[in-house]
Amino acid sequence: MEDTLKTLLAADLADRWIDAILNEQADLLLHADSGDTLGPHDMAQNLAQFRASLIEALHDQPIPGVMDDGEGEDGEEA
Repeated sequence: MEDTLKTLLAADLADRWIDAILNEQADLLLHADSGDTLGPHDMAQNLAQFRASLIEALHDQPIPGVMDDGEGEDGEEA
């Protein structure tokens, strides 16, 4: 699979997970581990760093429902 496509798919999946977490338990992503109060800029920066790390981790994982390079619908080489 093309590297750019894998990155876009990983970013989409990361965004979906982040959205789900923000809707259910936003404090898990928006607050400091130390208990310190974070300002909006710090919260946004932490969220952006988490998103980048998640995309990087997902990039190399197999994504269900997406065909690998050279495979047809039945899994045979094209």
